[in-house]
Amino acid sequence: MTTPAVTEPQLLGAGPPAIRRDRMVQAYLLAASVSAAGDTVFTIGLAWTAVHIFAPGMAGFVLGVEMLPQALCTLLGGVIADRFDTRRVMMAGGLSRVVVLGVAAMVWQSGLHAGSVLFIVAVCFGTVSGLSIPAASTLVRQLVRSDDLVTVSGWSQTGARLARLLGAPVGAAIIQSGFGVSMAVDGLTFLGVVLVLLLVVRTRFQRPRASKESVLTSLRSGWDYLRQTPVARVFLIGLAALNVFVTPVFSVGVALRVSHSHWGAGWLGASEATFAVGAIAGSLAGIRWQGDHLPRRSFVFLALQGVGLASVGLPSRVALVAGMALVGVTAGLASVWLSGSFQRIISPSHLGRVSSVSNLGDLVLTPATVPLFGLIAGWSSVLVATMCSGLAMSALCAVFAINKQIRTLR
Repeated sequence: MTTPAVTEPQLLGAGPPAIRRDRMVQAYLLAASVSAAGDTVFTIGLAWTAVHIFAPGMAGFVLGVEMLPQALCTLLGGVIADRFDTRRVMMAGGLSRVVVLGVAAMVWQSGLHAGSVLFIVAVCFGTVSGLSIPAASTLVRQLVRSDDLVTVSGWSQTGARLARLLGAPVGAAIIQSGFGVSMAVDGLTFLGVVLVLLLVVRTRFQRPRASKESVLTSLRSGWDYLRQTPVARVFLIGLAALNVFVTPVFSVGVALRVSHSHWGAGWLGASEATFAVGAIAGSLAGIRWQGDHLPRRSFVFLALQGVGLASVGLPSRVALVAGMALVGVTAGLASVWLSGSFQRIISPSHLGRVSSVSNLGDLVLTPATVPLFGLIAGWSSVLVATMCSGLAMSALCAVFAINKQIRTLR
C-alpha cells in the first residue's frame, strides 16, 4: 500500500528566529499556561460547588457532562481545523468561553446559585472545546520549524504542568470568595489568550488546507489518510491507548491506597505533587535530550512507567511516592517526545482531523476503564488492580516499541 506523501507547510516571508529567541512563540505559550492555570481554578471551583449543591451521583454527572458534547463535536472540530484559519478558530473559541463565563458569573453573583447554571456552563465548554481544540493542536506547526517542534512541545508540557501545580492552591483560595469569582478569573485568562492571538501571533508557515467539501466527505478523507498511512495509524493507536491504563490509577487507585492504609489526605496531595514535580523534571530533560528514534525511545520509557503504576498499590508510603515519581518522570519525557513527533509525522493537511481522532479516543476509552478498575479493586484488592494496569501498560508499550513502523521512525 502506498503511503501518501507529506506536504510540508510553506514558509511565508522570512524564517523564524532561533527558538530560544522567539518571543512570539514564548508569549503565546506563556498566555496558554496562564489560561491552563485559570482552567484549574475553574475546575476546582466547579467541583467544590457541585458537591455542595448536588447529591454525590448528580455532582459526578455535572462534573463529567462536559465530556459528552466534546466527544460529539471533536470530529467536526477536526474538519474545521483543517479547513479554516487556525487563529480565527482559536479566537472564536476563546471569545465563546469568555462570553459563557462572563454571563454565568454575573448570573451567579446575582444570587441564582442553581445547578442549571453549572450544567449549562459545562455543556457550553464541552461544545466549544470539541470544536476548537483540534485547531489549537495545529498552531505550533504553523509557527516553528520542524526541528523545533519537540522543544516547543517540552515548553508547552512544562507550562501546563506548572499551571496545574500552581493553579490548584490559587483555585482553593479563590473559591472562598464564591464560584462567580472563579469563573471570572478563568474568563480573564481566556481573554488574555485571545488578545495574544490577535496582537502578537502571526503564522509563519501555511498549512495545506482541506478542500471545501461536505463534512462527511472530509471525515472520509481523514479516514482514508489513516488507512493508507500505516505509520500514522500505528502511532495514533499507541497514543490513544496510553491513558487507558494511567487514568484509573490516578483517579481511583491512589485515593484507594491512601484511604485503605489510613495514611491521611495529606499523602494524596503529596503523591500528586510528587508526580507533578517528576513530570516537570522529565519534560525539561526531554527538551535537552532529543536525537533520533524518539517514538521508540518514548514507548521504552512508558514500558517502565508500568512498574510505577503497579507500585502505587503496594501498602507502603515509600512505594507510593517512588511509583508516582517514576510515572511522573517517564510521562514527562515521553509526552514531550511523542507530542513533537506527532506534529512531525502526521501530514499537515490532515493534522486537525487526526488530532480530533486522538482526542475522541481519550474521551471515549478512558472513562470506560475507570469503573472497571474500581470493580477489580473491589473484587480483589488495590494492589491487584494497579498491577493489572501496570502490566497491561508495560506490555502494550513494549509491543509498540518493537513495532516496525515505530522502530524505524527517526
